[in-house]
Amino acid sequence: MFLREILVRFNDCDGLGHVNNGTYFTYMEDGRTDIFRLFNPTLDLHSWNLIVASTRCDFLQQVAYGEKLTVFTWISRLGNSSFTVEHAIQNEAGAWVARGQATMIAYNYEQEKSVSLWPEVRQALSAHMEHPAEAPELR
Repeated sequence: MFLREILVRFNDCDGLGHVNNGTYFTYMEDGRTDIFRLFNPTLDLHSWNLIVASTRCDFLQQVAYGEKLTVFTWISRLGNSSFTVEHAIQNEAGAWVARGQATMIAYNYEQEKSVSLWPEVRQALSAHMEHPAEAPELR
């Protein structure tokens, strides 16, 4: 499991004074940074080898400017070329504020097709299948 702390910025919030729904997807993407490094240690965009197939988010509680959040990220499924990434976002008080998921695919951009997960990356992803026991299920 990977952890990433985020401080809610002023521009993350909308006219209603809470974090805009689209921003949660950015928080979850930030939570996947360590996974990106497993595929591409330098994060060089010229040799990028992942693509997002789908994402979803359940919004559980409003979040406001200045709050500190923790994004918990783990792997729940490994396929041949795809894998499922789970996210749970918690505030400082311990409340779960969002729960999300992304399906990622190992991808060759030059050939525009998926590629099989290679053994080293499969092993590294397998090491991150632990999740926070108290995290809510997706709705």
